[in-house]
Amino acid sequence: MKSKIAPTLLTVVLLSVLSLAQEVSNGVLSIQSSAPAGVWLNGQAVGNTPFLMELPADWVIYSVRAPGYWPEVSLINIEEGKKIEQKAEMKKYGLSVSEIPEIANINDLRTLEILYDSLYRQKVAIAVPDSVCLAVFAADYPLPISAPSPLDETSDVYRSYYEFYVYERQLSFNEWYESCSGPEQNLNVILGRINELGAKQLSGFVPVVGAKFEPTASNGLKGNLELNFRSPDGRADVAWKGTWENEFLTGDALVKALTASPPVALAFLTTQNQTVWLPVEGGYSRHFYKYHDLSISWNALLLPMKGSFILPEWLANAVPKDSTPQPPVEEEVVPKAFLAKIPGGQYRYKGKDMQIRPFAMNITAIDQGLYKAKCGKKDFGKYKGDSLPAHSVNWKEANSCCTALGGDLPTEAEWEYAARAGSPLKQIWPAGANPKDYAEFNGKKPIATGSKKPNGWGLRDMFGNVAEWVKDDGFWFGKYKYLKGGSWKSDESDLNIEKSEEEDARYWGTHTGFRCVFKN
Repeated sequence: MKSKIAPTLLTVVLLSVLSLAQEVSNGVLSIQSSAPAGVWLNGQAVGNTPFLMELPADWVIYSVRAPGYWPEVSLINIEEGKKIEQKAEMKKYGLSVSEIPEIANINDLRTLEILYDSLYRQKVAIAVPDSVCLAVFAADYPLPISAPSPLDETSDVYRSYYEFYVYERQLSFNEWYESCSGPEQNLNVILGRINELGAKQLSGFVPVVGAKFEPTASNGLKGNLELNFRSPDGRADVAWKGTWENEFLTGDALVKALTASPPVALAFLTTQNQTVWLPVEGGYSRHFYKYHDLSISWNALLLPMKGSFILPEWLANAVPKDSTPQPPVEEEVVPKAFLAKIPGGQYRYKGKDMQIRPFAMNITAIDQGLYKAKCGKKDFGKYKGDSLPAHSVNWKEANSCCTALGGDLPTEAEWEYAARAGSPLKQIWPAGANPKDYAEFNGKKPIATGSKKPNGWGLRDMFGNVAEWVKDDGFWFGKYKYLKGGSWKSDESDLNIEKSEEEDARYWGTHTGFRCVFKN
């Protein structure tokens, strides 16, 4: 993997250029790896593993890379007179295309649900054909390290490390995305397979977390029994009420056997493999709601029980009327223009550091179909088509449409932050890539939205096709506004994240469009 690191990310002097003849050597860094790999210090190639170098005492950002493996990026403190030994456990790429299973061949319901939630968190995956590839990358790529003591997440050194980690992740994403072209799967396909598997029944042990027995016979061998079950994952959460009658085992003894630690008697429930879906952060929690049988295993005997299952009120209220498991219907503010979740973070905007709060953003520019459905009638001239961007809109029309959709135009800082997607580059394509794969420019007319490759956060057409209005006032407050990203008319040199075009807010053309942001 080729790497090119922006000078702004380098907060520590490049150590490899120090003369080996230098008399003072303050510490030694040794790096081993589980696979042969190259070593980079602060973005510069310095050798291969096994690696050994004398370095001045200071913090060092190093990365270890090998073909077919995710890079490992770390931050280490070189101490005077000490040898620091690091072992990089190289992690192979996630599933290759040939290893990604067809959804129809996945028979494990939990695997499908994990995949569904992975795509749900992405949101962009709904609109991206090879969404399985994106899901694998998101789940498989190594997480950043925590700030080592005495640093914290606000330290300049750690922030430099994290910026470099994000940069490396962007490079890895671009490389992975190029190599991974998975089957055309989406949430509905996965959901269909989940529904198919939900028709089956399954049985298994579920712990008894509470029990109560009320004898109706003086010897305790007969009475009313109530059991409460809850599995460790919360998937099974149900009560059972029935009668207990046995010739030799009292109800109280049964309760003690079921609730002992470890239990002496085991309860086995049979349930339909269907679940109620309840929204939680990052996906759904799922809970069984159709129970059939209860049997208790005690002293090598399997005792079938007669009674009724009772769902907790919070679950009973959520049970669907039909037997097909479906995710809850969410209020759809933007029914057609899918959204990408943009994480918050620090961003340097026009020379000043600012904190960007998380928000959601349209994956593409608003298209003509959505504009006509939600924002009013408009004649788009000779470049018409529901999948084409809504062009020839002035700032007021763009702002009003975003308001009608429940959102707003992005600020220039939000637009730049989202377009950059954590990369230090001023374009969304990696070094050496063909810009035409990522942006429509030097063209003859606008093309369908979403036709080009996405940036690291799943946003498409941030450059080219139509220039996009942002919220900010221009030099003449209120009268002039900014357009970002260039258009199908632009030259490649105009496709720069930091460039903007100041125009009268009343201005419009076949190259002007917009997308919206949505904030809590």
